[in-house]
Amino acid sequence: MEASAEKPGDGPQPADATGPDPARGSGDDGPSGRPDASGDTPQSGHGSAQDAPTSDKTVRTARTIVVLGVTEVIGKLSMVLLFIGAARILGVADFGAFAYALAVGALATLIPLWGYDTIVVQRASAEPKRLRALLAQLIVMRTVLVVLVLAIICAVTLGFSRTSDTRTTVAGLLVVAAVVLDTYTEGYRSAAAAMQRQNTIAVVHLLQRLLTAAWVLTALLLDTGLLGLAVAYAAGTAVGPVAAMLLLRRQGVRADWGTVSVGSLVRLNRGTWMIGLETVVSMALFRLDMLFVGWLVNNRAVGVYAAAYRLLETAVFVCWVVARAVFPLMAADPRPHRVRRNTERGIGVLAAVFLPYMTVLLCRGHDVLLLLYGEQFADAGTDMLRWLAPAPLLFGLVYLVTDSLTAAGPTLRVLTGAVIALAVNVVLNLLLIPHYGATAAAFVTSLSYAVEAVVLVFLGQSRVGRPRLSRTALPAVVASGVAAGPLLAPWPLAPALLVAAVVYVPCWAVIARRIDPEQVRVLRDMVKRRKRT
Repeated sequence: MEASAEKPGDGPQPADATGPDPARGSGDDGPSGRPDASGDTPQSGHGSAQDAPTSDKTVRTARTIVVLGVTEVIGKLSMVLLFIGAARILGVADFGAFAYALAVGALATLIPLWGYDTIVVQRASAEPKRLRALLAQLIVMRTVLVVLVLAIICAVTLGFSRTSDTRTTVAGLLVVAAVVLDTYTEGYRSAAAAMQRQNTIAVVHLLQRLLTAAWVLTALLLDTGLLGLAVAYAAGTAVGPVAAMLLLRRQGVRADWGTVSVGSLVRLNRGTWMIGLETVVSMALFRLDMLFVGWLVNNRAVGVYAAAYRLLETAVFVCWVVARAVFPLMAADPRPHRVRRNTERGIGVLAAVFLPYMTVLLCRGHDVLLLLYGEQFADAGTDMLRWLAPAPLLFGLVYLVTDSLTAAGPTLRVLTGAVIALAVNVVLNLLLIPHYGATAAAFVTSLSYAVEAVVLVFLGQSRVGRPRLSRTALPAVVASGVAAGPLLAPWPLAPALLVAAVVYVPCWAVIARRIDPEQVRVLRDMVKRRKRT
């Protein structure tokens, strides 16, 4: 079945584990003549331009990754500055309250998100003419769920809050509301992903993050406390959905409100329950540890854990950048060998970024925390950070394998892997956190993602095959091992990082050129095309 494998008005059909059925197609004339997500027309047979190692599609995909990556790096750095400022100015306890509100907000987004963004990318990538209708249906459905979720959270919070904590309660609710409202921005970004026009909207999202960070840091410097931070954070976040909507309108995409009806919303929800449940379970796996630390320890422990965890959150944006670039290609052409190939490309990027990052955190984690947050956070959070160091790579592997399995439509394999990992996470957190504190939560986080990755790769073999992980990741593994030398040397952090980078890059390039030359060729072609343009 193709990614959208349904005609308007029809529900999704069971996915074909062996590849698309030309008789079914995707509402067009079959896979051999259907344009893919980037506007190219796939050709049947072997040795086509589509399957060339350095095809235009491959280079465009890699260039999209670079553009998104640059904007996300700058945006994440602005959020890191926001977190550093909050941690240093608010203190551990108030910073813990802010981090706890962010965690609650992230969990609250589970219902409004519910896999709708993935469905829009899948269906609109295969049938671009449906994008305006799907966008309108997504926004309406999300609005209903956002109102419901915020009403429940406000009622529960106000019912259990103490009078003496009114300012903290109001600040927490503002932060939660801001996080939930940001789901509208994700909806518009999904529409841009379906059109393969992600670069401009990524810049807009970057400007919104910079604005939010500037307002929050200004509020902190004016000594407005936790409440002032929350107001500034909410105001800055609200800019995102408005700017994204205006940008899409300038690109000719407006939500077609006339297509919204009870029937269309029902059709939108068909096929989302599996993706929605998987999204809920995956986000719970990503955020429940923070709540467990707050429930079983205290706000101070949440603050220290959040400081270390922020380095995980800051890094995993790479997963989203890569997925936004390769998932539309998977959804547009979900034949197993094409999906597997795109998955391997994504894993290569993740390994090249996350393995050296993990090496830095393992070797110089205390120095990193000391530089960013100060001695109080560094002394208490170093062990947590070391246990969290493998988590970005494991999370990325889970993220890409999940996309590869859902490219052709929903599958119970993804939900099964997520449920198993969540069960491991909840049981071990309840058993270990009371005895070992937040350090146990860090250990359980990495272990849970490792369990999920193994389960998904095993269950996905019959659907898309097994990605060649060893060949794809080997250049980064060897180069990171070599770079560990200067990181372990008794040097200050800055020169150690500089020497490690100087060692890592050529080492990776030499090995990649020998065992996986496509990675190097893609980068070279990107540079050549950039010069010509």
